[in-house]
Amino acid sequence: MTFRDLLRTSAAPALLLAFVASAAAQEAPTVTERHASWRACLNRNFALEVALSSRVIAADAALRACRPSEQAYLTALSASPLVDGDDVARVRPALLLRARGWLLDGGRQRPL
Repeated sequence: MTFRDLLRTSAAPALLLAFVASAAAQEAPTVTERHASWRACLNRNFALEVALSSRVIAADAALRACRPSEQAYLTALSASPLVDGDDVARVRPALLLRARGWLLDGGRQRPL
C-alpha cells in the first residue's frame, strides 16, 4: 500500500496528524505555531458565536471565520518534506470534519 493509498482510507486524518507531528519536529516554529494559531482562532470564534446561536451554527461560523488561519497552517504543512500540497488538499475535508467535531464536542475528544 502506498502513501497515497493510505491517504484515501478512513485513517487519513490520523495519518495527517502523525505527519504533522513529524513535520513539527523538523519545522517546529512554523507548523506548530500555525496549528496553534488556527486552534486558538477556532476556540475564540466558536465561543463568540455559540453565545448567539446553536453549537452547530457556531462551529460552522468559526470554521469560516478561521479560514485564513487554516490556510496558513495547511500551507506551512504542505511545505514540509513529508507531505506535499496534493496530499494536504486530499485530506483537508476530513481535517475540517474533525475540527468541526472537536468544536462540537468541546475539545473533549482527541486533540485537534
